[in-house]
Amino acid sequence: MKKLLIASTALVMVAGAAAAEVKLSGDARMGVMYNGDDWNFSSRSRVLFTMSGTTDSGLEFGASFKAHESVGAETGEDGTVFLSGAFGKIEMGDALGASEALFGDLYEVGYTDLDDRGGNDIPYLTGDETLTAEDNPVLLDTYSAGAFSVAASMSDGKVGETSTDDAQEMAVAAAYTFGNYTVGLGYEKIDSPDTALMADMEQLELAAIAKFGATNVKAYYADGELDRNAARAVFDLTPVLAAATAVDHKAYGLSVDSTFGATTVGGYVQVLDIDTIDDVTYYGLGASYDLGGGASIVGGIADNDLPNSDMVADLGVKFKF
Repeated sequence: MKKLLIASTALVMVAGAAAAEVKLSGDARMGVMYNGDDWNFSSRSRVLFTMSGTTDSGLEFGASFKAHESVGAETGEDGTVFLSGAFGKIEMGDALGASEALFGDLYEVGYTDLDDRGGNDIPYLTGDETLTAEDNPVLLDTYSAGAFSVAASMSDGKVGETSTDDAQEMAVAAAYTFGNYTVGLGYEKIDSPDTALMADMEQLELAAIAKFGATNVKAYYADGELDRNAARAVFDLTPVLAAATAVDHKAYGLSVDSTFGATTVGGYVQVLDIDTIDDVTYYGLGASYDLGGGASIVGGIADNDLPNSDMVADLGVKFKF
């Protein structure tokens, strides 16, 4: 009976493998990081689970999450689940907002991303647990037809699977690619559940991406309104204990990276300008050397012009498995 049970289990596993697949991959890094005052050792290793399958009618489905996010993946706080077909791709969970899904961020500097000084992230309002509750899953829908790509995303405006109101985010974006050039337009909006505590926010984005041989260039411009205290937090300013209000803001940036054989060099600069509060410039420069086999040496420096902000830097080896 025991042998029969083992044989049956093995047969079920083999049959299941033909219909769906679970892959293990991962990344790791080790090196040193300068935090503005001291050099520290810095290391990390992560495992990624990627599951995929195909229905009898040809629809593709799957999910992915990192091992340390397994608990959050159960509620949509971490990881993503998707279904794709001729209609495009529908994704839910810790998904990107529509604009970020089509345009991405500026060139990433350093082997730790060096985001302590602003980093390469374009200041999108939505998706990726930006300004809404961490356990509030995002729905992202993307579709491409020829040179055109469109995306739409939203949250349900509730905290987790409760009836408690949370800020609701919505975003739409479109991009057009011709040759080695892409231009795009995006719009994001966050409706506050209580405008006395947090003002509604919105942002319009223009993006341009170009490739010249081994050189990549990306630029963006964003304009909109931010909640005053959310804006003040950027500058480490004390929140204003008064009725919530929105302030106008602009952001723009540029990144360039170029590859020469096994070496890639790149950098970014971006500016965030908030009316009645302040403006800040973020910048970074980095390089990487591909050792082959999934290993690379990566380093970078980053800083901003905020008061009492010192340069940060890192250097180390990254691995992909």
